[in-house]
Amino acid sequence: MSSDTVIASQKPAWRRRTYLIDRQFQLKYILMLSSIGAGSIGLFGVLAWWAHTAALEAGSSAEGLAGMTILWLTVMAVVGTGVALALFGLVFTHRVAGPVYVMNLYVEALAAGHYPRLRPLRKYDELKKFFDRFSHAVERIRAREADEAQALSRAVEAFRPLATTEEARAALQVLEELQSRKREAVDKPVTASQPIPPPR
Repeated sequence: MSSDTVIASQKPAWRRRTYLIDRQFQLKYILMLSSIGAGSIGLFGVLAWWAHTAALEAGSSAEGLAGMTILWLTVMAVVGTGVALALFGLVFTHRVAGPVYVMNLYVEALAAGHYPRLRPLRKYDELKKFFDRFSHAVERIRAREADEAQALSRAVEAFRPLATTEEARAALQVLEELQSRKREAVDKPVTASQPIPPPR
């Protein structure tokens, strides 16, 4: 067996076969893009046909004018389609970039040890299912953190009378600081627009 065959057999044999991952989201924008493109080309075709038939009716003297008309129609179709797709791209990317930007702020807050004050997305924003799952995950982690803070509080109260040595008091202080940090993170969520406090 050659070394090329061995290397080829060691490569992963997986490929992405599912192209419509979020069917509703993807089909919506595929249909919009194809409609804009097909509509633009269809309009160009109608106008070119109109210029062609007008030249035929006018006779051979109008052939040069018809050619120039079709050339200008082609330029206008290219520019018009480019502008329409650019505007569509601006609207589409805004509807996607907005939620991604907000979630990035939320992730920064989580990384700094704070919980974000979640707000719903705008009416026409995309990625709502993902955002809902993200929000649910954040709320579950926050609830678990609140439970841990409560358990730490009970443990600190139980061990406080028993902390008679210096090492025990130092360990108790560490537990108190951990409980305080968890409680502050849970009780004082930060908004996405305010600066995130550094981790303590």
